[in-house]
Amino acid sequence: MPSSSPSANAVAAGELLDLMNRLMDLLAEETMLLRGGRVGEIAPLQAEKTTLATRYAAAIKGLGVGPDKAPSLSIGLRVQLAARSKRLAELAEENAVALRIGGAATHMLLEMVIQSVEAQRRPTSGYTASLAPARSAPLLAVALDQRL
Repeated sequence: MPSSSPSANAVAAGELLDLMNRLMDLLAEETMLLRGGRVGEIAPLQAEKTTLATRYAAAIKGLGVGPDKAPSLSIGLRVQLAARSKRLAELAEENAVALRIGGAATHMLLEMVIQSVEAQRRPTSGYTASLAPARSAPLLAVALDQRL
């Protein structure tokens, strides 16, 4: 249920700004790790990112932010919310691009590993020195963990 009093709205807006700051910091950190090729270090950030995003959506809904609700907030809070919203959208886009690039690079690496294993495991054809049919190499079990 949206807040109704100006002071309740100010408190809710302050909490929303805090959530936005925390989410922006987390997105910036994750993007930096991805760009640095440190994909293995982003897993611990995923749960916190999900929690913050859920809380952010609830805070937006709870505040009742929208064109018809904006007049209940001070001009200063509206300006802060607009600026942070813009920056959060920019960071989210940068993060999405970095995740797509990281995912594509991981996929390419896995494909190279699979092709290499397949090339090494191809059955040989022909005969040995004693004219016996050549045997294929023994089977090789390979497991690839594709989770982030």
